Parts: sequence; structure tokens; C-alpha cells
Amino acid sequence: MKKILVVILAVLMVASMCTLSFAEDQENVSGNYNPEDCSTALAMYNADFDTIGSIISTVGDATRVVFVCPSWSNDVGNLTVTLWKWDTDYKTTVKSTPIAGPTVFENFEDNSPVGFVFEEGNLLPAGVYYMELSDAEDESGSGVGVWSAGLNYPGQFVLRDGEYVQKLSLRMFVDYAVAPEGNPYGEMPNIEKPKSELGCDDPLPFVTYFKMSKYDLTNDEGTETVQLEQNEDGTLHVFVPENAWDSMYSMVFRTYFELEDEEPISCKDYPYLAIRLKLNDISNPQGPGEAFMYTTSIGGATGGYSSAIRYDWSTTDWQTVVVDPTANSSFKKNALNDDEWLGFRFDAISAQPSADVEMDIDWIAFFGSEEAALAFDGDFSKVDALAPTAKPTEAPTEAPEVTEAPEVTEAPATEAPAKTDAPTDKPADATAAPATKDASGDKDNTDNKKSGPSTGLIIGIVCACAAVVAAIVIGVIVSKKKKK
Repeated sequence: MKKILVVILAVLMVASMCTLSFAEDQENVSGNYNPEDCSTALAMYNADFDTIGSIISTVGDATRVVFVCPSWSNDVGNLTVTLWKWDTDYKTTVKSTPIAGPTVFENFEDNSPVGFVFEEGNLLPAGVYYMELSDAEDESGSGVGVWSAGLNYPGQFVLRDGEYVQKLSLRMFVDYAVAPEGNPYGEMPNIEKPKSELGCDDPLPFVTYFKMSKYDLTNDEGTETVQLEQNEDGTLHVFVPENAWDSMYSMVFRTYFELEDEEPISCKDYPYLAIRLKLNDISNPQGPGEAFMYTTSIGGATGGYSSAIRYDWSTTDWQTVVVDPTANSSFKKNALNDDEWLGFRFDAISAQPSADVEMDIDWIAFFGSEEAALAFDGDFSKVDALAPTAKPTEAPTEAPEVTEAPEVTEAPATEAPAKTDAPTDKPADATAAPATKDASGDKDNTDNKKSGPSTGLIIGIVCACAAVVAAIVIGVIVSKKKKK
């Protein structure tokens, strides 16, 4: 049953507006005011930002404006929602009187639309608005947040702590009293968009790259749910069976690659991860995959540290898929603090696939921009030519002429220096990733993934590195459950 809370407003036009939070309204959990596959759960509890919201432009009288928010299966946790009429900029807007809220949604049901309903006679008129989520609380520790996509949507601008975030949308419903013809969104306001602080101008990938033909990964047996095989041409064949519960492929670099002599991969300069791959069958598109970032400050597959892997399901030709973590606030913060790439977890499909998925991977590389990744022709000889080489040693000089040794006299005795303990190379302690619970509620502190519309995201911890976070690297860890 829908929970309707009447809110008394200071604005006359919405005198009978209502708030709502309900899980029964799941006929379209993907939302209707956001990109497709808006399936990344953006955690807000214990995140390094306080508020997130969307500027929207509506084209007619609206009956409902809501976000869709997960509570990681346990229906525990609170979020506050506020709606304003947009005025000039963020600071001016939030200083004004809200149209609705602030309203606290306590212990809302998992995947509930949370926001506001407008009753007949007091509908929300066409205009530009800003709706914000804040004050995330969750005593259980499993988390609360909002579904998101790492893509722009022309009908909303996302602001995080008041700052515009490029390539990020939140899952929303904006329902109209009368369905509009054409675009459901109106003209967006001019807002200040900060210059990106990540990325460099290098047109080539970083000198450390990963060509599958150089490495034999078939020694990693994985589980019965994912099969890995080296093709004759050296590419890696990945098979994910229908209804597989998880499809994880953990690229922890130093496990498989001798990188001690390689230059570190700067997250700040080379934030974009590109995967050259080929889908074998596109008759049953299965949506996006997901990549969790491993860096010197991010020690595991942790909620809030992932980005979507968006395949082109219209072709079986080779394609370069670019993973863009730059919209992730935690990644950005750590990257600007000189983090280095240590690996990533490649989840081939975010949800349980309704059909078998097969793909071949040729190479993985890091780029300074998405444009450079898409333009790269795969000729790594250009990259190898730029790789540092060992400095040549100088030619030996002619040995000096031997002369008669002087008479040896007894050297004065001196006390041997006191022995000191030899220094040891003690690795830094790995930071444990926070314990999280998967949305389906049946696994704790492991790589977890929610299934279907009920949850849809993997929030968990992979790969507790044996020695240090810096020891994380490319392994093939795939743990899935089959449906019974």
C-alpha cells in the first residue's frame, strides 16, 4: 500500500501536495526521466559528499517527481528530500523557500520512489526545479542511496554538494497529468560547469598496457559459472552462462604482471580504462557490465567505487568500451591525491543474464581522455617506442699499468662499529574495504550483486590482497550462483 504523507507547504500552488515512498510502484523501475540502464547504486551513507540532486525542466503539469532509492534490501535507513524552484544558481536556489520538503523518509522500502506527489487542482506547473537528497542515515550500516547512470541525460543536470557533475544521471520519475508530445523535458538553464581536473592530452595509452596474447589466464579455474579460455589468436574468451549470479573477472595487476620495473599508472593523468572486446552474440542484449576501481587508496570492490561498462549490443565487430570513473566523487578525490591504478574488477554483466553471454578480450589500457581511447588504432608499437629503456653503461676504460705494491705496515686497530638491525621492507597495511551487504540479502562481506529489478548492483568486497593493497592484480575470480 502506498504510504502518502501530507505536507503543509508555504507555497499556495502546492497546498495539497503529498510526499510518498512506496515499493509497489515497480512497473517501471528503470524510471522515465533518465537514461536506460540506470543501474548503478550510488551510496550516500558514509560517502564523501553530503547532498546530491537533479535540476530538471518540465514541460507540463506534473503529478509526481521522485527519485528511486535502494536501501540494500533491509528497508532500513533514512533520506531527506527537498524540492525548490530553480533560481539562477545553486546557492540562491537552496536559500529560497522550498516548494516541498524537507521531508525525511524513514526506513523506506528497498528501491522505493521517494519524493512528492501533486494532487489534482494543485499540480506542479511546467518549469525548472531542483530536487535534492541529503542527510543519509543508516544505523544498520548496509547503506542507502540512489540509482544512477554514468551518462548525461538531456532533461537533468546532477549537482553533488552543489557542483555540476559531468556524465551522471539519477533514476527519476516525472509523471505528467497529460502525456507531452515529443521530448518530456524542457530547456535547461545555463549553469557553471567546472573544468575537469582529471586526464591528460596524451593521444596514446599509457606505456603499461595489457595485451591478452602475452598472458595465459587459463590456469585460473574460477567457478562453474564463468569459463575462461585462450583463443588461438591469443585473445581471452569469457563465457557467462544464463542466470549466472555474478560474473567477476578480477584484474589485480601485480599478481600476474611483473610491474616492478614499470612506471606507475597515475589515476589523475590516465583515469579512463579502455577494453577492446568483441561480443559473440547480440541476439539477446543483456545491458551493461560494471567495473570496480582498485587504486592505492581503494582496496577492494566497494560500493560507490564502480562505473558502468556500456557495450554496443548492435554489433559483433570489435569495439572499444571506455570505462569512465571521473564522475565518481571518491575516485576523483583519491586520483587528485596522487593515487595509482592497481587493478579493477570487471563484472561482465551487472544483473543476472537471461541468456548466455560470450565475449573475447584483446587488450586493456589506460588513457588520458575518452576521445583518445576511442581513436586509438591498437598499434602498441607506437606505445612501446615511448617506453623507458635501460640506460646503457659506459664502455670500460683501459686498466691502469700495474706498479709495485708499497710495503704493508700494520694498520692501527679500530673498534668495529656497533651492529644495527638491517632495515626491512615492511609493506603498508592494506585498508580493509567496508563491509557491505548485497541487495538480495543472502551474502555479507563478499562480492555481492543484486538480482533483477529488486536490486541490481553489486556492493561488496573482492580480493582481500594477500599482503598489501599494492599487491592487488589480474586474476579471474568469478563467483556466481545459478537460479534453482
